[in-house]
Amino acid sequence: MGDQLVVAGFSAIRIGEESSIMSGSYLYANDGGSLIIGAHCSFNHNVLLGAAGGEIVIGDDVLIGPNVVLRAADHEFENADVPIRLQGHRRGKIVIGDNVWLAANVVVTSGVTIGSGCVVGAGSIVTCDLPSMTICVGNPARPIRSRLPKTAE
Repeated sequence: MGDQLVVAGFSAIRIGEESSIMSGSYLYANDGGSLIIGAHCSFNHNVLLGAAGGEIVIGDDVLIGPNVVLRAADHEFENADVPIRLQGHRRGKIVIGDNVWLAANVVVTSGVTIGSGCVVGAGSIVTCDLPSMTICVGNPARPIRSRLPKTAE
């Protein structure tokens, strides 16, 4: 059971060269979804990439820590007279740039773009776009500093 990798919607998933995904992970792109993973990516244990009913695009050289969750579609819930489970889903998209590190237990919600070179700290919840070359932490995740070298004045 520990060596398991669960894949649903195999024909809608593309994985780049020399990428690796550890055990206990779930990749799904059924229900009209699309999941594209770049080259040289490394995903730790228990990663959930949920592109069912939506789209996830992950760049090259991305590191994803254990227990990270990306979910591209959300449940509809506007009608209070109808159970949420019967209201369907709202399609969304997540884009992760090149050379990004999502540390352990990060959650990325629908509609988010994470810029290239970004580092997202452990346990962060990403609910809005994050700029390239920044270190971001918190709930919701926010930039705390740049990764760019400081220039001499």
